[in-house]
Parts: sequence; C-alpha cells; structure tokens
Amino acid sequence: MIQKTSIEAYDSVKNDLGKLQRQIYNLLKVYPNCSNNDLSRITQKSINTITPRIKELRDKGLVFFSHYKVDRVTNRRVMCWVAV
Repeated sequence: MIQKTSIEAYDSVKNDLGKLQRQIYNLLKVYPNCSNNDLSRITQKSINTITPRIKELRDKGLVFFSHYKVDRVTNRRVMCWVAV
C-alpha cells in the first residue's frame, strides 16, 4: 500500500520530472530494488545518464536507498533503489 504522503510527494513534482527521470521512477515502481547498472541495462542508456537521474530523484524525495547487492555482470557491490 502506498502512503498518502508518498502520493502527495509524487503529485507535487511529477510535472517537474524530465522524460528520463519519469521513466526511471516508473521502472522503480514496477521493479523495485534495481541498481543503477540494472536501470542502465533495462533502459539501454549509459550508466552516466542513469546515475545523475537517480541523484535528482533522491533530492526530490522520490527514490530511496534500499540495500546493497552484488551486480550479476560486474560482480561488484552496488546500491539498490526503491521509488516512494
């Protein structure tokens, strides 16, 4: 169940989101706990395009750190994100 405050937060900034920000936010709603690398592979965009969008969404309070995992491709520890 989504908290009322989460819906209010999204509603207050959804018109301010760019196309890629909105795409990443919506992906995290459908596929929670994705890393930047996961999002890069799903969207077929460069990691250098994804990372700043995650930061922007975090600054807006729409995306939060979930946990660490080992990336299946790079075999490195990465941060995972969830959308509000």
